[in-house]
Amino acid sequence: MNAQLDAAGLAHLHRAEEDADAILRDRVAALLELPPTDILVGRSCPRCGSSEHGRPWARARGRRDEVPVSLTRCGEHLMTAVDAPGTGRLGIDLEAVAAVSRGWDPALVLHPSEPDPHAPEERAAVWARKEAVLKALGTGLATEMSALRLGDFAVRDLRAPPGHVAALARH
Repeated sequence: MNAQLDAAGLAHLHRAEEDADAILRDRVAALLELPPTDILVGRSCPRCGSSEHGRPWARARGRRDEVPVSLTRCGEHLMTAVDAPGTGRLGIDLEAVAAVSRGWDPALVLHPSEPDPHAPEERAAVWARKEAVLKALGTGLATEMSALRLGDFAVRDLRAPPGHVAALARH
């Protein structure tokens, strides 16, 4: 399967077994019009400082400014997001509707001011939007989803494979 471009122009869908770092490297290289060998990618955990896991980052060799990138995996799918430098952080999330339905707990997900959606697809969309925001903030699940009000953030729903929902957030 070739990568599919989302309507937002920032997100691509890939197979989960593909190399996420290589994909990010190639996408950033194309954006910056540089060879992939000039692009550095890695991870940075805000909690422990590890480079083995955490928020992905990308930048051109010899430059300090990062290119906004994010990625998410769900089942057989990998989704990546890349944007131009200086546009702020990105967060992307892809969720299976059935998995969210099994694990839904409004007390863990919803801010006290947010209504509990009844439709499984909308619950999954709320979950994906919140995780995308947490990734854009750079905190991941170290911040409780219920502490966030979605209305305070710029979030966009993305096209997703059948049975899934996806969202992209900016910070």
